[in-house]
Amino acid sequence: MMDLENYETFETEMPKEDEIKNKLAPGIEVEFWRVSGRNKIIRTK
Repeated sequence: MMDLENYETFETEMPKEDEIKNKLAPGIEVEFWRVSGRNKIIRTK
């Protein structure tokens, strides 16, 4: 993934929720949370 605020790239785990996982594709924007050094995809935009 790439953070659009600072252009940092990083890897993160695939979400377990099928409704989010099925919408992921290259170029799709997502909302994610960074908590305690871990990232979690919350939703697609």
